[in-house]
Amino acid sequence: MKQKLCLHGLEVKNQAQLLNLAKRLLPGSTVKVKIKEKYFNDNDMYKYRLTRFTPENIDGVRLYCAWGTLLVSDKLLAIADIIIEFECHNAEAAKAVDGLLQKLLASKTKFVLEEPDFSQRLDQLRGCFDQKQLAAYDADSAMSLLYCHLPWQVYYVSKLWQEVLSRGPERSLMRQLRVKLRRLRSLLTLCKPLLPEEEAVHWQGVLKARTNLLGDVREYDVALQICARLQRSREQAEVVLPQLTALLTQLRGTAAAKALRGLRLNRLTLELAQLLLWLYSAPAPEKEPALAEFLSRRFGNWYDKLLELPEKYPDLHNMEQLHRIRIKLKRFRYALQSVPELAPEARLLRSLKYLQDMLGLLHDDYINTLMVERLVAANPKIKELRYEAALFSGWEQAKADAALEALPQQWEAFSSQLTEWKNKNL
Repeated sequence: MKQKLCLHGLEVKNQAQLLNLAKRLLPGSTVKVKIKEKYFNDNDMYKYRLTRFTPENIDGVRLYCAWGTLLVSDKLLAIADIIIEFECHNAEAAKAVDGLLQKLLASKTKFVLEEPDFSQRLDQLRGCFDQKQLAAYDADSAMSLLYCHLPWQVYYVSKLWQEVLSRGPERSLMRQLRVKLRRLRSLLTLCKPLLPEEEAVHWQGVLKARTNLLGDVREYDVALQICARLQRSREQAEVVLPQLTALLTQLRGTAAAKALRGLRLNRLTLELAQLLLWLYSAPAPEKEPALAEFLSRRFGNWYDKLLELPEKYPDLHNMEQLHRIRIKLKRFRYALQSVPELAPEARLLRSLKYLQDMLGLLHDDYINTLMVERLVAANPKIKELRYEAALFSGWEQAKADAALEALPQQWEAFSSQLTEWKNKNL
C-alpha cells in the first residue's frame, strides 16, 4: 500500500529552490515532468507543474516537487510542495523516508505538513472535507482511522505551530494550538488498540509534553480575561485591577517565552512527519475489525466508563476529582467530534460542552484563587494587591457556586442524552 507525506514550503521564491533540494537528496534519479490542472464549481481550481524523481538505489520511494497555484473562494494560494510517496509496509522504504525527511527539514527552507491530495486540500479550505473520499478510506478496515482521520488533525497542528512561531503567542492562537493538540491526543487514544503499545505510549507522551508547555500560559490568559470582564462591568476609564493586571501580564509573557523557547518550525514539522510515518507504517492487527465494529466497541467502553465517573469521583467539593472528570469528558468529546461516522447529535454535543464548561469554571475558580494568593504573598509591598485580589476572587465566586449547585442535574441530563445516543449508534 502506498502513502504520501507532503511538505509545504513557506516563502519559497521559485521552483528551482525545491528542485535543487530534491537533486541534492537524490542524485542520479530518473526525472519526469508533467502539468496537472483541474477545475471545480465556483471557479475553484488548481494547476501545477509536477516533477517526479525516481531514485536508483531506493526501492518503493518516489519524490515529487509540485509548483503552481490553488484558487479557492477567489483566493490564490501557492503550491510549493515536496511530496514523498512510499510503500508504507516496506521497512527499508520507511527508513529511507525518515532519512529524507531529516535532511529536507535540516535545510533553511521552512516547511509545514499538508494534505498531499490537492482536491482534498481544496475541500479542506472550503470547509467540506470528507474523509470517506480519500483513496485510503475503507469502511471494512479500522486502520482507516490511521490513514484518514488522524492525518487531518496532524495537518492542523503543524500549521498552527507555524502561525504561533511567526505571529507570536497570541491568546487565540495559543488556545487553538492547545485544543488541536488535545484533539490529536484524544484521537490517538481512541486508535491505541490498533497500534504497537510501546510506541503508542511514546507518542502520547510527546503530544502531552507539547500540550503541557502551553498550560501555564492558558491559566494566565483565563485570569486576564476575568480582569477584562470585571473592567467592562464597571464602565469606567481607569483600570479596576491595575496591580494585579500588570503582574499577570508580566507572568503571562514570561510563561509564553518559556513555552516557545528553543522551538524551531522544521523540528516540530519533523516530529509530526515522523508521527505520520509511524502511523502509516504500523502493521494491521491479526484480527482487524471493520471500522464500524471498532468504533462501536471503543465508544461503548468509553460510555461505560463515563457513567461510572460519579461513583469513582463522588466528592463534588474535591477540585482534583472534578478536574479528572472534566478531562475525561473533554477527551471523549474531542474523539467523538473527530469521527463523523457516528454522527453525534448537536443536542448531545451542546450538553457535553455545557457540562465541561461548568467543570472548567469550577476548576478555573479554584486555580485562580490559589494563583492570586501566591501573588499577594510574593508581593507584600504592593498594598493595593490584597484588595484587588479579594475583588478578583469574589467576581467569579457566585458563578462557581451556581455551577456547583446545578452540576448533579446537568449530569443527569447529559447521562440521559448519552444513553439515547448510544442506543441509536452503537
